[in-house]
Amino acid sequence: MRKSTQNQAATRRGSLAARTIGSLFIIPFAAGALIWPYGTIPLTALLILLAAREGALIVGAISGGASAAWSAALLVVPLVTVVFAGVVPAVALWIVTLLALIAVQLLRALRMRRGSVAPYARSLFGTLATATWLSPLLLLPLFGLLDGETPSPWIVWLLAVVWSADTGAYLVGRRFGTRKLAPLISPRKSVEGLVGGLAAAAVVGSVAAINLLDAPVIWAVPASFVVAVAAEAGDLVESLFKRAAGIKNSATLIPGHGGVLDRIDSLLIAAPVALIAAIILEVLGFLTAGY
Repeated sequence: MRKSTQNQAATRRGSLAARTIGSLFIIPFAAGALIWPYGTIPLTALLILLAAREGALIVGAISGGASAAWSAALLVVPLVTVVFAGVVPAVALWIVTLLALIAVQLLRALRMRRGSVAPYARSLFGTLATATWLSPLLLLPLFGLLDGETPSPWIVWLLAVVWSADTGAYLVGRRFGTRKLAPLISPRKSVEGLVGGLAAAAVVGSVAAINLLDAPVIWAVPASFVVAVAAEAGDLVESLFKRAAGIKNSATLIPGHGGVLDRIDSLLIAAPVALIAAIILEVLGFLTAGY
């Protein structure tokens, strides 16, 4: 019994050490993403390229096929185009890319004379699903554009909420976690960890919002809390997909963290919710200025 307890403690220490080492890889990347626009845009494109490879692997295992290259193209093409040519050309090129993907799959299916065309249908569906899943990453440059400052205060706030939620959940769950949150989806997550992560994110996010965004407390606290809930949901969604695909980690690129997608999964739901929160803050500011 004592030996088992010692082994579990050693495993936890090793896991914490691996996560700490992995964080050393993540922090410089995040710092570069805060530099608007010369860091935010290229690093967002790199994130999409890496995440598309991992996302296509997961979605492909569920749907029966997915193209990482086409998934990335559907997101990177409009991102790069909007920077150099504007919104209208970006939308036009995105439509062209989408039509090209559909045309390629249809032509391949039309050339079939025997057998099944199901693989082409599955690949098309999986590719579109992967691109849709990862599309919130395109919001990162939009957050940088909101103020046009370096470092981007909106990206700092978003990352502060997401990372404090993740860190708080990990530390509290590791120390106090007893009740399983979602045993069939993510067996290691606990109710105590969830509460600890949300509390940490509400505090850290509120401080960041008040100081960086000049936001009122009445917005900072609930906005940080709701974005943290969305971040936890994003983590669970990826865990759900991995469970369905029979995959433990999306990759082993980052020590102690898994793949890139394992690190940014929270952003995939947190970013759209943060955008809604930003719009609400702007509306509040407009209404307040009117009185």
